[in-house]
Amino acid sequence: MKKSKTFFSSISAKLMMLIIAVTFVLAATLVTVSLVMTSKILTEEAASHMNLFCEERGDDLNTELLRIEDAVTSLSRWAKSKIPDVETISDDSELRDKIVDDAVDLICFMTEDNKFIQGAYIHYSLDITGVTGREEGVYFTRDDNGNFVDIPFTQEEIENDPVADYWYYGPIRNKKALWTKPYFDYSVNDYLISYVEPVYIDDVPVAIIGVDISFSRLLEWVDSLEYHETGYVYLKEGDGSVHYHIDELGHDNLHSDEEDQIIENEELMSQPATGDKLIRYYYEGRDRVMAFVTLRNGMKFVLCDGYDDIYKERALTMILMVSITIGIEFVFAIIATYMASRVTTPLRKLTEAANEISEGDYDVVLPPEDNNEIGELSRALRIAVDNIRARKDEIEATVRAQDRKIEEDAKTMKRQEDDLDIMKNLAYIDPLTKVKSKHAYEDTVKYIDEQIKNGTAEFAVVMCDLNYLKHINDNLGHKAGDEAIKKTAGILCSVFPMSTVFRIGGDEFVVIPSVLEYAKIDEKQELLKKLLVEQHESSDNYLERISIAFGCAVFDRKKDHSFHEVFDRADQIMYEDKRRIHERDGISTER
Repeated sequence: MKKSKTFFSSISAKLMMLIIAVTFVLAATLVTVSLVMTSKILTEEAASHMNLFCEERGDDLNTELLRIEDAVTSLSRWAKSKIPDVETISDDSELRDKIVDDAVDLICFMTEDNKFIQGAYIHYSLDITGVTGREEGVYFTRDDNGNFVDIPFTQEEIENDPVADYWYYGPIRNKKALWTKPYFDYSVNDYLISYVEPVYIDDVPVAIIGVDISFSRLLEWVDSLEYHETGYVYLKEGDGSVHYHIDELGHDNLHSDEEDQIIENEELMSQPATGDKLIRYYYEGRDRVMAFVTLRNGMKFVLCDGYDDIYKERALTMILMVSITIGIEFVFAIIATYMASRVTTPLRKLTEAANEISEGDYDVVLPPEDNNEIGELSRALRIAVDNIRARKDEIEATVRAQDRKIEEDAKTMKRQEDDLDIMKNLAYIDPLTKVKSKHAYEDTVKYIDEQIKNGTAEFAVVMCDLNYLKHINDNLGHKAGDEAIKKTAGILCSVFPMSTVFRIGGDEFVVIPSVLEYAKIDEKQELLKKLLVEQHESSDNYLERISIAFGCAVFDRKKDHSFHEVFDRADQIMYEDKRRIHERDGISTER
C-alpha cells in the first residue's frame, strides 16, 4: 500500500526549505553587518565633516589672531630695543615722546588693514611716568567711517578707566602677553577682546602695548558662517562658562555648558578639540550634536546642528538597504525553489526506482553508483575547493613577498629623503660667510615671483658688491680676500639684523629686508653709508679697508612684473655707486 505524501515529507521540499532558510540567514547576517558598517561609516563621515569645518574656519580665525600677536610682539621688541634703561626713560620725556612718534607708523602699518581690529596703543606705565595729566603714549581707535584716529589719553585717566584692569593692570600683573576676556568699553561703545604685552626692563614695567578687537564684529563674522541648512556657529569660553552669540551679546544670564544635557562623549567637553568625534546633547528639548576647536585666545569655536539633520543621510541609507534586502530575499526564494528541483532530480529517480522494486519490478535500470549528478557535483566541488585553497596559498605568499619588498623600498626611500634633506640644508648656507647661499636666493626669488603673481608682494632689494677683491687677492693673497668677504657679510648683517642676506657670487651680496626693516629702508641705507664712510677713513690703503658699492630698489606693483626687474634697477644703482667709489679712490673700475 502506497503512503500518501505531503509537501514537506519530500526530500526535495525539505532541501528547498533548507536552502531558503540558509539563504535568508546569510542574507540577514550580511545585511545586518552592512547596516552596522554603513551606519558607522556615515556616522564617522558626519563627525569628520563637522570637525573639518571647525578646523578650517578655526584656522582662518587663528590666522587673524596670530597676525595680531605677531604685530604686538614685534612692536614690543622694537620698543624694548629703543629704551636704554629704566632711569633714562623715566627722566627723559623727550625720548619717550620720540619713541611714541616713531611707533605710530609701525602701529598703523601692522594693524590698520585688519577688519576685526578696533584699536591699538602704546602707553608708558605709571611706574615710569607717575600719575600725571600728560599724554604718555598713543591710542588709535576706529571712527564711524572705519578710519584710525588718535584719541588723547592721559596717565590720570588710566586710574579712572573702569576697564583698565583688562588692558593695563591685568597684563602687568601677568608679566607676559595675554588675551583678555570680552569686556564692554564705553569709550567706543562696543565689546572688545585685547591682546596686550607689557614691556619689562630689569623687572620694572616700562610700557604696555596692545591691540583691541571688536568682539561684536568677530561674532558677526562667526554668525555669518553657514553649515548645511540648520547648522550654526558660536564662540564660548574655554571652560564653557559663557556662550557668546551676536544676538545675545550684552544680555544677562548668558547660556553656559551647564544648561546642555550631555548624552554621548561628555569627556570631550574638557578637551581642546573634539577630534574625529561629536558630542551629543539635549538643549531646549532638541537632540543636537556639536564639534569644536580651541582658538589661540583660549576660546572655543563651536559648530552645532540637529542630531536628525546630521544623520538624515544615514537614516535614508538604512531604509534603502532594508528595502533592497527584502527584494533580494524574494529573488533568492525563487532561485532556491528552482535550484532545489534541479538538485533533487537524481534523488527523485532513485526513489522511483526503489518504488518499482518494491512492487516486484526488478528490471529497473539504476543510475551508475559513481556517475550520478550528486557524485559529479561532489567531485567538482572538492576539486574547486582544492584549486581555490592552492590559489589562496599562492596569493598569500605573493602578497607577503610584496609586503616585504614594499617595506624595504619604503625604508630605502626614507633614507634617501633624509639624505636629500641634509644636502638641501647644507646647500642653503654659504660655507665661507654663513649667510644664505645662491641656492637659497634662487628659491626665495621663485617665492617672491609667486607673491607678485598673487598680488601680495611688497619688498625691496639691496644689491651689494665688494670693491677691489681681485686687487686684494693679487696683492695680499686669497686668505685676505676671504677675510674681506666675511667682513662684508658681517657689515651687511649688522645693518640688516632682522633681514635675509644672500651671497650670490664671489663678491656679490643681496639683502631682502624684513617687514620691519623694509618700513625703515631709508634709515638702513643711511646707516650702511655711515659704516662705509668709517671704513674708508679707517685706512689710507684701499686694500686694508672694506669698500662696498650698493644700490637699493623698491618693488612697484604698477610697473614691476618680476623680481628681476627690481633687481636690475638695484644692480644699475650699485654700478653707478661703484664708478663713483673708483673715481674717488683713483682705481680702475674693473670688477
